[in-house]
Amino acid sequence: MGVRPPSKADELHTPADNQRQAVQEVIDRYFFAIDSCNPDLVRRCFANNARYTSDAGLLDMEGRDAIGNRLGKGGRFVHTTHVRASQEIVIDGNVAAADTFAIAYLVEPEAAGGTVHVRGLRYADRLERGENGWKIVSRHHSTKWQYDQQGCAFMPV
Repeated sequence: MGVRPPSKADELHTPADNQRQAVQEVIDRYFFAIDSCNPDLVRRCFANNARYTSDAGLLDMEGRDAIGNRLGKGGRFVHTTHVRASQEIVIDGNVAAADTFAIAYLVEPEAAGGTVHVRGLRYADRLERGENGWKIVSRHHSTKWQYDQQGCAFMPV
């Protein structure tokens, strides 16, 4: 009797700790996708009909394609780094709520002054688990604080 390899179906029946980790991986994948300017990877984090909102409404959009196209290209920043700080995840069957605090380092082009914006962010997410795993179905993005620092030229090592 051989050991059968895991299948997609196994992912839907994993223990709670693994499901919590799977939700966390979606959020971490989103940060990586944003920082690597990868619109396709951003899209894979969201459900087809996902809704993205923000406090001031500047980032409000609907649909996975709109979200990926807008957020996956870096916007006005030449470099970004998002770091997850603290998080609470509550899972109820195939629905999860994730409340995540993060720090974002956002670098303006040198021609625009090279300012580095450091922001404290909060993401309130609702995710659903389907045949392709967990996807964000709604996200609210809040900026809690920010400070700006004059940047320096990029120095390759």
